[in-house]
Amino acid sequence: MTISPISRLRFLVGWICWVWLLSGTVVEAKPAKSYRQSAYISNAYFSDKMAMKGENMQPMSVVKALRSGSGGMVGYFVLDLVLTAPGMHHFKVDILDQESNLITQLDYPPVKAAKEDKLPMYTAAGTISGKFTPGMWFFKVMDQLDKKPWENLGTFGILVVPPREE
Repeated sequence: MTISPISRLRFLVGWICWVWLLSGTVVEAKPAKSYRQSAYISNAYFSDKMAMKGENMQPMSVVKALRSGSGGMVGYFVLDLVLTAPGMHHFKVDILDQESNLITQLDYPPVKAAKEDKLPMYTAAGTISGKFTPGMWFFKVMDQLDKKPWENLGTFGILVVPPREE
């Protein structure tokens, strides 16, 4: 009995595939990448006025544009966050100009999210001050959980308009 060259080739290819499958190189189980963030922004907005309501500062307005000044206070950036991971959260906001250059940062005090909290909410308000030239400005919100690497939560923009003529 003779074996045809086609049968030999089939046997050889089948044997190579079988060895390859047994070696585990075809299917490697990798852990699924988690897309869950340590915190989510539920609301972010800009205000030009804040007032004391009881023991808390409350925004009195929501604006689509801020007015530039001669170097003083321009407005406020307000963030409502949902802390989805327990631990110590540290939030900062990088303020970028029209060319994406880092100009300054808003740095918030660390806040602890307890494991037993279902969805702890956290509100942070930062004063925007300095010399802001007219144009678009960007606010990149970052979170650092338990001193791990910073995580980008989102970027927001606001138009700064020229000061009023007096």
